[in-house]
Amino acid sequence: MTVPNRGRRAVALMYGLLALIVPVVHGQTSGTSAAGEKSPPPAAAEKASEAPSKKMAIGFYVRAMPMRALSVMDNGQVLASTTSNKVNYDWNYNTTSRSFPIGGGLALDAPLSPRMLLTVDLLFNRLRYTKVTDTYWGTDDPTTASDERSHTQTTEDTKARIFDLPVLLHRNLRPSGFLSHFYVSGGPSVRLATTVRTTNNILNADATTANNQNPAQVSKRVLIGATAGVGLRFIDEFNIRVTPEVRYTRWNGMTFAQDSTRSPRNQLEIGIAFSR
Repeated sequence: MTVPNRGRRAVALMYGLLALIVPVVHGQTSGTSAAGEKSPPPAAAEKASEAPSKKMAIGFYVRAMPMRALSVMDNGQVLASTTSNKVNYDWNYNTTSRSFPIGGGLALDAPLSPRMLLTVDLLFNRLRYTKVTDTYWGTDDPTTASDERSHTQTTEDTKARIFDLPVLLHRNLRPSGFLSHFYVSGGPSVRLATTVRTTNNILNADATTANNQNPAQVSKRVLIGATAGVGLRFIDEFNIRVTPEVRYTRWNGMTFAQDSTRSPRNQLEIGIAFSR
């Protein structure tokens, strides 16, 4: 059978078109774009978008201590009695905390691995309290309504600055998904008390007054503690990190530990960090 020239040209043109189309289709199905660039698989692109930043971040941390008994200073009251040279002495110590419950400072964090992070904070709080000491001596006549004993009252107003340095290791609960935002943390903390200033106003038994600036006695200026925490960490498209958390610290001593003035050894705080 003889194929006309026109038919032969049509068949040749069809084979030519197939020769051009097949390589293009094959290249697109194998993950190559028209420009010759290889596009990443969907799983790889998703992993790349979830990869954490390995750059150190700096920011600030704000914390609140809502419970006075678990903060830098607590209220306290102590009664004491003694006898000296056959004279009875009674003391009534009453301490009222006036410390501001909110503090904060500098925050640094450095990723160690996709699930591990090291944070170092330098935090500041103002400590303040008022202590009233009533001293009674002598003999009281029980048949009268008034107190015939001699009475001296001393009002102490003390202020100090507290600096905390927690160094905490954070670990995410899960490598991916929503639980990857949850973490637990733990590590040592150091506390330093500085700039202790005291004003004492004294009301003597004869109604005269006096005052002095003798500073309150500090039990330990430097404390060591162990801190544990739990929180969340979110990172937006601008690499801004927001970290709300709860921390608990157990100190190895008290900053102030005299009569009714006793700093808590247990500390509970709620904080949030912003860093980039």
